[in-house]
Amino acid sequence: MEVDLTNSELFKSFAEFEQDGVYIDLHNEFDCKVIAFSSDTKQLTLTFKANECCKRGINSVELVFDDCIIEHYSAKLNKSDTDSGTLDLMYRGRFEISSGHLGEVSDTGKHYYYINFLPDVSIELFSKSVRAKVYLG
Repeated sequence: MEVDLTNSELFKSFAEFEQDGVYIDLHNEFDCKVIAFSSDTKQLTLTFKANECCKRGINSVELVFDDCIIEHYSAKLNKSDTDSGTLDLMYRGRFEISSGHLGEVSDTGKHYYYINFLPDVSIELFSKSVRAKVYLG
């Protein structure tokens, strides 16, 4: 199943979403195992695996940000942190165009997204589209 998350409500987290009666809670029921960016395809992929809290018969979810430009990436890595891989926030927001003026869509038709993982990983990016690929089973 594939879900288009591109035009999620501004400033509202889309870490939880529902499609065709299937509810996905990336914060509580999944752990991010892989963050991969390809400069060739300009694609950022976040791969989530179901954890012990997931009782919905979903194996994994891939979030794919297409035609992507990463504006900011910050990570403080600590292997002893048990929250590592837990999605905290993910939402579509505004960005500064110039001199304090804010925009929602760039001149090239890209939206601005904010992604934060616990404890200290932060990503900000422009992307043309966002898709969730849900793998049942």
